[in-house]
Amino acid sequence: MKRLHLYIIGLFLISLTTKAQRLIPKQKAIEFNAGFLLNDSKSENYFLNTTITNQSGKGNYSFFSFEYLKEKQNYETITIPVETFLAEAGYSFNLISDHKKYVLFNFSLSATAGFESINKGNDLLFDGAEILSESNLVYGVGGKISVEIYISDRIALIPHIKAKALWNSSRELIRPSAGLGIRINL
Repeated sequence: MKRLHLYIIGLFLISLTTKAQRLIPKQKAIEFNAGFLLNDSKSENYFLNTTITNQSGKGNYSFFSFEYLKEKQNYETITIPVETFLAEAGYSFNLISDHKKYVLFNFSLSATAGFESINKGNDLLFDGAEILSESNLVYGVGGKISVEIYISDRIALIPHIKAKALWNSSRELIRPSAGLGIRINL
């Protein structure tokens, strides 16, 4: 009977000292994000993003992502499609978190480059008007504020707001957006 009590006490002590298997340096994760561009017609403009992250420890991580943005610009009775394909690399800094790292507030900085297609490369519209904005290679920087909520050791929900400044575009420089992501630690 005495051995059984010691065994139970030993199991209790072991369970008190175990830690979550997340945010371990060099741990990789895949992340899927979707959201809306914050402009005049929010419902028709969206983005999709896939990200690979590599933990550095203490909630900080580097990331590499691919992003697709779909926008529609109104012109008289039609909409002009604008598509942007971007690759992005950056680093995310943990600003604040709870003691057990269930909820983390992060700020990310990134460099981005890609291609912007306006009206699928067609310069003329149905009424003979010419689009002055051109399809271009674009490059720039980005910033993101996110809240990472771990619902298990492997899965986190990530609501976020972000903005990108894209140069070499004949459109607006700053492109803000808001979205929701899910991260799966590998």
